[in-house]
Amino acid sequence: MKIIDVLQKTKENWKSGLTVSLISLPLAVTLAVASHASPVQGVITAIWAGLISSLFGGSNYNIIGPTGALSGLLSSYAILHGANILPTLAILSGILIFGAYLFKLEKYLVFVPSSTIHGFVLGVALIIMLNQMNFALGLLNLPVHESFVQNVYETLSHSISFSPVSAILFACSLAILWALSKLVPYIPGAILISPFGIILGYLSSHQILSLQLQTLETKFANLSPHLMLPFKFSFSAKYVIPALTIAVISIIETMISARIADGMTKTKHNKNKEMLGLSLAISSADSREEYLLRQL
Repeated sequence: MKIIDVLQKTKENWKSGLTVSLISLPLAVTLAVASHASPVQGVITAIWAGLISSLFGGSNYNIIGPTGALSGLLSSYAILHGANILPTLAILSGILIFGAYLFKLEKYLVFVPSSTIHGFVLGVALIIMLNQMNFALGLLNLPVHESFVQNVYETLSHSISFSPVSAILFACSLAILWALSKLVPYIPGAILISPFGIILGYLSSHQILSLQLQTLETKFANLSPHLMLPFKFSFSAKYVIPALTIAVISIIETMISARIADGMTKTKHNKNKEMLGLSLAISSADSREEYLLRQL
């Protein structure tokens, strides 16, 4: 009977799963690059985090994977301490979230003012947008700084040397995504536009089209698929505060997303169990290096 139930649920939900996976793939790649990790590491994290959180989490509709909420912060840590520090931060933040799960601290989130949440979401969107300006304008090999503000200044100071081809492609893609959200709001625009980007990148990198576009192939030397990558754990007391910051923001974003999913589906998630799923997912993704979680 259980096998029959599983087959029935698979039949009912395979379209949703396919949609989420198609959206998660470009998202995981983008956020991995933004966090100074490789695309492969981002995709691996999306696989493991989504799988583990679905097994141990407390929401039927909350999907956990790479997030943009802390990509700027992760990038700063990677610049300051090296990208190898990200696994350590993932493990420490997972332990802290597990502690919050044991003490049921998620119940205190009801005291967070809604204006704080709205400001947080707006700030995340702004950081993601500004962090992607180098790619949008085709600016290559710019100096990277620890400070987010310094990186934005670096982009603005070199904006005069932007690539017209990259800028036009960015503007057209953005306009198409906006139009698709109005014309076909129930179909994620990323699913429809990504294949055209793949084709254009392929034609450009193989000199079939005379367009100078940066692609993942030109930026990263090794894109061979893996399900796990080795890492080295190195603890230091100076990593505790960054890990705590990651843990707190991950918890807040997870609970917000689960609550939004409840409102859309008229269901109610188990807050404490969702915390457990989050702690296990973020810890399991430690060797995959794009460790922050995003709830779609």
